Amino acid sequence: MSKWAIPPNLHQETETGPLCFFLEHSIGSLDGRVPRYTDSQACVRCVSSLMEGRVTLDVHKIHKRHRRKFLEFWSLVEIRDPSECWPWRGTPIDRGNQSAFYIKRYWGRAYSYNAQRVAVWFTWGDVGKLPVVTSCGNRRCCNPLHLKVKGVPHFFHNRRLQTLDLEFSRVKLLQETQLFLEATAERDPLRLETLRHRCGEWIDYRLRQGGDVDGEDEEEEEGIEDVLNEIG
Repeated sequence: MSKWAIPPNLHQETETGPLCFFLEHSIGSLDGRVPRYTDSQACVRCVSSLMEGRVTLDVHKIHKRHRRKFLEFWSLVEIRDPSECWPWRGTPIDRGNQSAFYIKRYWGRAYSYNAQRVAVWFTWGDVGKLPVVTSCGNRRCCNPLHLKVKGVPHFFHNRRLQTLDLEFSRVKLLQETQLFLEATAERDPLRLETLRHRCGEWIDYRLRQGGDVDGEDEEEEEGIEDVLNEIG
């Protein structure tokens, strides 16, 4: 995967661009535009969150137009403990074991991006074209605590708190993606077949898990049902 070359004077100018993935960043935007850096196309507020070390796995913090993609993406990741690698289970796109997820971004003609980059977009923030590297060296790892964005300071000054928060959030995400797959199988079998085409064995494995997900409760089930209704 070719990486975007960081310019010498990074983030000197801003412009308005399309809404980012995070719902709270659209609050107050009457024209559907948010501030973005001209060079990297990164959301200004997302870069600020990244520098402060804020990470999330909460689908309810994602803008409703992006929630289906969020749930599809994490359905294809084996979500383990925060200290472990989270392997991408989608089909690799080349012999180098390179991962890819199909998602369209406004700045180019590409229809797929490296899964690790998408994992950053959906957790640390919409950092646009900024390069992403791993601390573990695993090219298929999507654990946000193993991913680092180049070009901006990325502080882990509260790493223990982030790990505890991720431990709680990952259990919720496992349940949400499980319910998402089951609802997709019932309501939109064609979309499920598209997911199966990318990684059939993994999707079938997830569906066989049924409701056997740690931390399941009725309130969370109603919450994700609301999300599924919003995205159709």
